[in-house]
Amino acid sequence: MKRFAALMLIMLLVLSCSAALAEHVSCPVGGFSLDLPDQFQEMPLDSARDPQLCLYWRTKDGSLSIQAYADYMGEVAYSDLFQVLDGTEKESGEININGMRMLYARTDTYIMYSWMDRGNNVSLYFNYSLDDASVQGTVDSIIRSVSFDAGH
Repeated sequence: MKRFAALMLIMLLVLSCSAALAEHVSCPVGGFSLDLPDQFQEMPLDSARDPQLCLYWRTKDGSLSIQAYADYMGEVAYSDLFQVLDGTEKESGEININGMRMLYARTDTYIMYSWMDRGNNVSLYFNYSLDDASVQGTVDSIIRSVSFDAGH
């Protein structure tokens, strides 16, 4: 019985430590929030130079950055959402993440997700310097953590 209690205590500590290593970040104008690993730091936004940029974080080593843009387009249906592809994409298409229909595109240097939220065309970019499995795993973990405001 003591071993079971000790095991449960260890499991609780591991889970609480891993939860503490993530930072919950929100983008109110884009209608979403997500969890970022602790190696990310917030970068300053310059609304005069880039008014649609609503979220900007990057890893401390600069190998991965996350930028979100919310561009108001009025009452546009999801079916009116489009992507401009330039032929460098490894893959692209439509995906459903946590109940939100999105378009996505992946190249050697970024993965982009876009969707409509309350008249905003929201684009979430993951820019990276190395296209490797660890980057893909980090991006997948972050995008799976996205939650949307009730108004979407």
